[in-house]
Amino acid sequence: MMAPMPAVFVRAAAPQDINAIITLVAGMFQDLGTPVFHDAWRDDLQQALVSRLWRDVAAFVAVDPADVPIAVAVGVIDQRLPSPRRPGGQIGYVEWLATTTEARRHGAARGATKALLQWFDQRQVAVVDVHSSPSAQPLYLSLGFDNPTSRALRRRHKDVGGCPWP
Repeated sequence: MMAPMPAVFVRAAAPQDINAIITLVAGMFQDLGTPVFHDAWRDDLQQALVSRLWRDVAAFVAVDPADVPIAVAVGVIDQRLPSPRRPGGQIGYVEWLATTTEARRHGAARGATKALLQWFDQRQVAVVDVHSSPSAQPLYLSLGFDNPTSRALRRRHKDVGGCPWP
């Protein structure tokens, strides 16, 4: 029988959490079937987080009793042109939600995501998008995301940016 997890504590990510965040995100990509991790990816992500965290990027971690991150929600604010749907031109995006296998279904991802959504709200970002795996969709729906009737089309050029998949 699995022991119950203690209450989840969520906090803003700090610089000392960056390696744990990268490990959680790498695990998420593996779970989603991403076959290849280029060595430079970790370095590039670390550099991006160091330079952008708490500017246009936010990360909230759920931690265990030893203060080790067990889940992370990472979001970014994009500045686009103003429109009638986004007068300020800002749009939020939930970039990643990653949880250790042991912490799943114990509120860690929910807590980190709620903190991220509060961060967007405090910055008056009215529209927040997410692309969700089927397993995370119930969580997002329960937090107020809807299932829009349209989906963005995507173009990927296999020779641009080192993208190894079609």
